[in-house]
Amino acid sequence: MLGPAQAWQRNWAPPIDPGVETPFDWSIVLSLDMIRAHTKTDDIIGVSDDQLTFYRAAALEAAEQYTGLYISGIKTVTEPIEGPSKPKFGKDYYIHRLQYPVADGMVYLYGGMHPNDNRRVFVPKGTHKIKVPIVFGWFDLSNCCLPCSESHMNSGMWVAYKAGFASPQDVPALVTMGCLQFIAWVIEHPGDEILTVRNRRDARSEGASGTNSISIASGALESWRMIDKDIL
Repeated sequence: MLGPAQAWQRNWAPPIDPGVETPFDWSIVLSLDMIRAHTKTDDIIGVSDDQLTFYRAAALEAAEQYTGLYISGIKTVTEPIEGPSKPKFGKDYYIHRLQYPVADGMVYLYGGMHPNDNRRVFVPKGTHKIKVPIVFGWFDLSNCCLPCSESHMNSGMWVAYKAGFASPQDVPALVTMGCLQFIAWVIEHPGDEILTVRNRRDARSEGASGTNSISIASGALESWRMIDKDIL
């Protein structure tokens, strides 16, 4: 039997190394030949490969910001996963939305007050939402009438998982389509004049009309926004 000094203590170390990143080779899915075919720059010497490579990197960064997906590769992410103050009636779990989709289908829960809290949960690849089990049997000694009470289900627990997609081929095709639209707009509009979405110059007294956003003007945002099912 364990004494007071040998009692269970929380293990704050994640079961997988955080911060490990494996970048993707996007030249497989979004090659320079595909970009040149889409932008009709196959025989235009003024558009170099280095220029297109830079535009591709910028388009991928914009896609990550607008979609909330991690498409640069696979990386290990940790984030807090404590739940609400009370579970829903008849439920022994709560739903948590992860920051990124899960790459390999395995999510690790750790930092619990009991060894049984720390476990591995299997989920479908690419999912954003997971069911976090609630371990019952602990006495909640917090003051339920205190407005500033910090009582939460699975308080202090964290989750670790590999974020992203298994390979560039698993990334939604709309991400690639939006990147092609983004790159095509940048090639045609280097930024040396003010143009609206309708491609006309406006010199009215109230100022220029239109947008400076490449993602909106190129139509890439419309392709990327359809990936997030929560906003449709």
